[in-house]
Amino acid sequence: MLRTGYLLRMNELGDVLDGLLARTRDDARVPALSAAAGRGGEVVWADVAHAPWVGGPTPEHAFRVGSLTKPMVAVAVLRLVAEGEVALADPIGRHLPDAPAPDATVRHLLTHTSGLQSEFPGLWWERHGGPTWDELVRSGVEQIWDPGERYHYSNPGFAVLGRLVEVVRGSAWAQVLRDELWGPLGMTATGRVPVGPHVTGYAVHPHAQLVHHEPVAEFRAAGPAGEVWSTPSDLVRFGMWLVGGEADRDAGEAVLPLALRRQMAVPRVVVDDAGPAGGPWPTAHGLGVRVRQDGTVRTIGHGGSVPGFTADFRADVATGEVVAVCGSSTHGAGGGAGLLAALQGAVVPTPLPLPMRAPRDGVGRGTEPVLRRELEQGAVTGTWYWGPFPHVVSIDAAGRVDLRSPDGGRGTVFDDVEGVLRGVEGGYWLGERFEVRDAGDGAVALDVGTFHFTRAPYDPATAVPGGVDPRGWHRPSSAG
Repeated sequence: MLRTGYLLRMNELGDVLDGLLARTRDDARVPALSAAAGRGGEVVWADVAHAPWVGGPTPEHAFRVGSLTKPMVAVAVLRLVAEGEVALADPIGRHLPDAPAPDATVRHLLTHTSGLQSEFPGLWWERHGGPTWDELVRSGVEQIWDPGERYHYSNPGFAVLGRLVEVVRGSAWAQVLRDELWGPLGMTATGRVPVGPHVTGYAVHPHAQLVHHEPVAEFRAAGPAGEVWSTPSDLVRFGMWLVGGEADRDAGEAVLPLALRRQMAVPRVVVDDAGPAGGPWPTAHGLGVRVRQDGTVRTIGHGGSVPGFTADFRADVATGEVVAVCGSSTHGAGGGAGLLAALQGAVVPTPLPLPMRAPRDGVGRGTEPVLRRELEQGAVTGTWYWGPFPHVVSIDAAGRVDLRSPDGGRGTVFDDVEGVLRGVEGGYWLGERFEVRDAGDGAVALDVGTFHFTRAPYDPATAVPGGVDPRGWHRPSSAG
């Protein structure tokens, strides 16, 4: 039974968390932002902040959580390790002879050090849809580095791990998670598809009060990389269990022994997204989880995003306190670190609006690659949009192409590597391809590691993968 003083303290904290959630939603212009917090093995707070036109989402409404799927798949893999079916040091080709990077080990795949490219070959899979396993095998997924050489985030790597679970268990990966993880932990609102009420995902125009429906594509074999729907409360239950803070210790041990969960949280590789000239390393990666040092607090968790949705959860490994936040916008709001600090009584800065840049008009139509000569002429410099996210392209005196977001997020420098423009400095797109699409009268789209960039947000003249909202950018209404 909770003490009266504890209940009063949680009431006070609830007011603080409610206010922080509302300010974060307003500043980031997210249609709906839902969050929850847990301590002592229980969900102690949950709330939703939303725009008036969204309707009435509750804490029981599910969101797509994107890459938060990955730690769940990692648990399924580690259950195989605990049973002796698989070893972390096993080359994946021992279990999946047709897998890309067959010499990479299970440990390499869990820590994003397999060397595999970041995304699936072809069109922007998160909007267009993912491949079947046979299509993935035939697609020519690139292995950019030797296994173990460096950290490079890879969605195909987790598709391989999901396939491993399916082959060993003889059942679909999502069914395995339902039987072995979600059900035992009481995560009743979590599934590969919504199992209850759920929200709609939007892109929000960066310069106007307009929205654009995002498609919910079928990920197929790419599902283990990011297809799950869940609620912040379910994510908090998962996070408390990960750090050994669950209420029922015997039930938690039956899912995965705490010793193996602690092995997941060991920092195994630095997430060096800043490049050689960057600042301190902000994050490390364990076995399927991010390991962060948020000031004096060591947390594990993960972030997630797919078009229309973002999510984040963070679990304090020392106290077992956890927060999770889910949003219904392609452009994320963050909020996990601030909510955890507020839960723990720290001073939380007021969220700041996300910086944006003015759009430029696009020109031309078509899909043929542009030659390097045209890059040297500066045809692609200026502002481009990855969905609603503005990015700026510049070209230096040596002809290297610099692509980065003005808010200090993703940024990479590209140069000619054996006749192909590839990322040579910087973070997420290091080693990935940079291509320009043109119809002979000017560049209209960039393809960067399969992501589609246009001169205006979701320019319909460029064959946006997954299509565009039939209404285009439009003013929101109570009907969505």
